[in-house]
Amino acid sequence: MKKLVYAFMLAVMLAFTGMDAALAQEKQQITEADYTNEKVEMADVMRENGKIYIVVAVLATVLGGMIYYLVSIDRKVSKIEKMYQD
Repeated sequence: MKKLVYAFMLAVMLAFTGMDAALAQEKQQITEADYTNEKVEMADVMRENGKIYIVVAVLATVLGGMIYYLVSIDRKVSKIEKMYQD
C-alpha cells in the first residue's frame, strides 16, 4: 500500500512540474468586474445544458480506473515478490 501512495504522489508531482511555464501570461489590468465575477459564460452554459455532470463523471471514471489499475499492479508485483523471496 505504501508503494501505491508513493507512486500516486510521484505521479501528481510529475503532472505539476512545469506548470509555471504553461500558466505564464502577460499582466493584465484588474477591473472591478473581475472582483465581482458575476459572469462566467462557460460554466453557466455547461450547467444549463447539464454537461458539467458529464465532465465530472468522466473525470471520476478516469481517476477511478487509474486507481484500480495501480492497485491491481501493486497486488501482482507483491505476489511476484513473495514468490521469489521464498
